[in-house]
Amino acid sequence: MTIRGISVSLVLLLVACAAAPLPEPARTQRQAIALNQSARVAFERGDLVRARQLYEQALAADTSIENADGIAMNALSLAHVNQLLGEPDVAQRYLDRLLEDTAPPIPRGRKAEAAARKAQLSLDAGDAAAADRWADTGLTLCAGACSEQAALLNLRARAALARADNSAAIEWATRALSAATDERGRTERANALRVIGEARLVLGEQRAATQPLEQALALDQALGLPQRIYSDLMLLGRAHAELGEREAARGYFRRSLAVANAVKDADGARQAQAALDQE
Repeated sequence: MTIRGISVSLVLLLVACAAAPLPEPARTQRQAIALNQSARVAFERGDLVRARQLYEQALAADTSIENADGIAMNALSLAHVNQLLGEPDVAQRYLDRLLEDTAPPIPRGRKAEAAARKAQLSLDAGDAAAADRWADTGLTLCAGACSEQAALLNLRARAALARADNSAAIEWATRALSAATDERGRTERANALRVIGEARLVLGEQRAATQPLEQALALDQALGLPQRIYSDLMLLGRAHAELGEREAARGYFRRSLAVANAVKDADGARQAQAALDQE
């Protein structure tokens, strides 16, 4: 064979290799990733129903190739979306699936995240005792340190706050502050500081409450989280009102009202206006 013939044969071989179809698991995994990304786009534009459909398809694709992390990621997303759609029972089923001992085995960190979501659902349902149990389950799964540790400690703090155990709430939130060192740290630090501020307010320590609440506000502003900014402002307004600093209180309530109106939060706007009218 001539050199030219060899070159042509080599080129044809390379083209054939390049055109060869991907193995089935690789192709399915790419499909699952694409579906997950499309679901996130739908979620970010507020189309929760479409996001749910796409996450379900991504979950099915990952399940078909036993991609444990993909299964966990999509199930957690489906739990969140169904919670937002007002279907907590459906959300619970997705979380239960992750917490069961199934094949393929779900990574412990993902199980800890599922436990945290169940604790949050319990808090939303007004069941602080169940929230404690699920947060403790998550902390056990963390085995001392994982990306969910600060969030789980904050859930214990919020459960304590919900049952009016304000001293315990401060203790748990202080532990969360110490644990909030990863890339999610600012969010959980803000959550912990807000709990500390709210607990001190209930304990009648209004002046001591203002510092952690101001710190939480600064973090939430940097993170661009309107609902949490609103909560910080309302708590600061309450602290200054109880200190008799009416002008400062009115300033915070006016800011709360502006934030609520900006995000079209009608209930939040009514509460801010009512607080403003009392000053």
